[in-house]
Amino acid sequence: MRGRLLVLAAALLWSLAGVFIKFLEVPPLTIVFYRSLFAALVFTPFLRRGALLKGSIVVSAVTYTAAISAFVSANKLTTAANAIVLQYTAPIFVFVFSRLVLGEAISKLNGFALVVSMIGIGVISLDSAGAPEMTGVLLAILSGVLFAAYMINLRRTRAVSLVYLTWINNVVCTLLLFGVVKSELTLSLNEMLILMIMGAVQLGLPYFLFSKGLQTISLQEASLIALIEPVLNPIWVALVVGEIPSSATIAGGGMILFGLGGRYLWPLLIRSAAPMRSMP
Repeated sequence: MRGRLLVLAAALLWSLAGVFIKFLEVPPLTIVFYRSLFAALVFTPFLRRGALLKGSIVVSAVTYTAAISAFVSANKLTTAANAIVLQYTAPIFVFVFSRLVLGEAISKLNGFALVVSMIGIGVISLDSAGAPEMTGVLLAILSGVLFAAYMINLRRTRAVSLVYLTWINNVVCTLLLFGVVKSELTLSLNEMLILMIMGAVQLGLPYFLFSKGLQTISLQEASLIALIEPVLNPIWVALVVGEIPSSATIAGGGMILFGLGGRYLWPLLIRSAAPMRSMP
């Protein structure tokens, strides 16, 4: 239960991105650069002696950087709805990778939640207007594959301090993107404050919580719980900015919640019904 709550908390914090971005007039990769920079700075005081840049840590940092960069870039090249829908095909890749690479079996409950949630993601995609650019579509799908690869690789970094792992992921991301965004680094004071909060609260902390949660629950389950993000994202935007979600977004979000609810409520119903069946 603790692991599930940690992953749920991470998804909740990730879902705040839409609200913050609504108040930013900053290029996408500049947002990624500053978020990672501030996330790294926040974790720096808590560093202890960490691991060197061995293979699994390099893979973690590279897939982390590539996943968030591909997703933000996809938002620039196709509709935001397409980008988030296609990125959240990541659980499919997690299920495939965890089965083929780690040998994890797919339970019936997890399979049910995956199928229903993917239908919900498909319904949300109906909100997209017009024919998307193929480059944006491919980048969004790639971000889903990369996020799945990042999650799979976390199994290989279990012995690494999570503070160090979160810090080095964001340090590498900042260094890799600096050459790309160095001509677009100018910020207003308000934008600086928003990006500082995003780096600490919406990026660094949730990735730390997600990695912590993965120490006690399966990759498949963690990827399903993370699907709460595309449900909450438009809700926060509606509450803060007043942008009302479309009927497709509401219906698709309902499907995701139904899939996740069935995944966790069904076992409870079975257990509560068992004593009744055993009564004379």
